[in-house]
Amino acid sequence: MNEYTEGEVQHLLAEDPRIAEQGIRVVRVDDGMVLVGEVESPDRCAQIEAVLREAFPGLKVRCDLGITRVGVPQEVERL
Repeated sequence: MNEYTEGEVQHLLAEDPRIAEQGIRVVRVDDGMVLVGEVESPDRCAQIEAVLREAFPGLKVRCDLGITRVGVPQEVERL
């Protein structure tokens, strides 16, 4: 992987309508790349991996994405 591939992956993460994630960073490592950031669910992480495999079939990708837990508010906010 080189800086051009890194840029292409970052562009795909931000611009592909199936992903549209701007908070994910691409980190180059010796054997490929690592995705770092947070997404809303494990399904979202799997979707991102699938889109990247489709676009870059020979690229080794590891997802170190955290899952943001968002729950339903327990009380009403009064304004």
